[in-house]
Amino acid sequence: MRVASGVILLPLVLRMLSKEDVGLWNIYLQIGGLALLLDFGFQSAFGRNITYIFSGVKVLQAEGYAAVDDNDKSISYPLLKSVIQAMRRFYGIIAVVFLFIFFAVSPFYLTRVLRDYHGGTDQKVIWISWFIYGILVAYQLYTYYYSSMLIGRGMVKKQQQIYVVGQSFRIGASIILLLMGYGIVSMVVGQLVSDIFTRVLSYNAFYDKDIKSKLKTAIASPVREIIKIMSPNATRIGITTLGWFLTSKIIILVAPLLSISLSTVGSYGITMTMVGLIMSLSTLWSSTFYPKLTLYRVNNLHEDLKRVYIKGQLAMIAVYVICGAGLILVGPPILHIFKSNTQLLPTLMIMIILFVAMLESNFGLASSFILTGNQVPYMKSSILTGVLSQILLLSMLKFTTMGTWAMVIAPGIAAIVYQNWKWPLEAHKELELSLSDYYQTSIQTIKELSGKKS
Repeated sequence: MRVASGVILLPLVLRMLSKEDVGLWNIYLQIGGLALLLDFGFQSAFGRNITYIFSGVKVLQAEGYAAVDDNDKSISYPLLKSVIQAMRRFYGIIAVVFLFIFFAVSPFYLTRVLRDYHGGTDQKVIWISWFIYGILVAYQLYTYYYSSMLIGRGMVKKQQQIYVVGQSFRIGASIILLLMGYGIVSMVVGQLVSDIFTRVLSYNAFYDKDIKSKLKTAIASPVREIIKIMSPNATRIGITTLGWFLTSKIIILVAPLLSISLSTVGSYGITMTMVGLIMSLSTLWSSTFYPKLTLYRVNNLHEDLKRVYIKGQLAMIAVYVICGAGLILVGPPILHIFKSNTQLLPTLMIMIILFVAMLESNFGLASSFILTGNQVPYMKSSILTGVLSQILLLSMLKFTTMGTWAMVIAPGIAAIVYQNWKWPLEAHKELELSLSDYYQTSIQTIKELSGKKS
């Protein structure tokens, strides 16, 4: 629902906004993604360590993890309080840092983007919506750790219910404002309403009476000690995330500066929104059970680890086959029916993007498993992949006439050179997976889906 809300709004957005405004909104969204780089991997570190705490771990380590004592799986509330305080302090700082950078860079960047703008929206309105969106992103950063707390506690169902409510408000507010003719401002306000509801509900869900009373009497360790423990792997994850952003996300921010029109950016952005939805659905099963994966890891339940990992891969492949075919066959006719001002990219481009995305999702599944062991060996390959992607993209755009094709194939070439096969292979080796494991898990899954007992 979090990702699909954009798709649900898509018919109205494509009907009510010009091609240039659609491209501009995609740039807004990438700014939000860029801001998350300031997190530098701490969300993953915080969430993982909260899962360790709720699993019974009493001591946090910079690398690896302390196995849980079978005789004492109680929750260490002083340790939990320490991590929460560290999260609150950390995200408050990076929210302020983002606002400073955003307000300093905006006059130069947005002026360049709007140089050839002919979308029909008053540029004063665009500037106002731009700065409102920047403040919204700062608020998102400040409250970013709420998600870590819910997932770490294993409240995955509750978190998803909250997202459904929040995104429902986003859809409702955006539709009303779009129909009233507020254009791109509608999207910003809709996102603002959604985030406020989501954060308030998340806070109330985590801090129940029991948690509040026990945290109130707990004595926390100094924030600096917690940050010191988490910094090594969080930094590695941050560099890895930077590599991912360079590979797949920064394209939309760079393209308008290299003579790619906002209308082309709009088509690319809409296509990537659809593919992004498929990517999210493909990893939904594995991300839902990620806390369980971590629990199995710290309790050395090897067979359960294998079962969860293989089911995650099977779900991923099924989603790409079904939804990918649907996007190619049904997507263009639907946009035509809704008289969209912006169209998808050509079919061949979509097929290549889907293939690259599936490899990326498979890498994401493997890296998530490796990360449950509190190790980040793929940091260097990720940043190098991102750098290579940008070198290829800039070279193709500057020295060839490939245009949109460069945006499609540059990330795929960079990732397939090493990253997208190396770490899935390492995960398979560590799990000691065999064809028999895949066969047995597939049969078990089919029986479960058909309602039979395995």
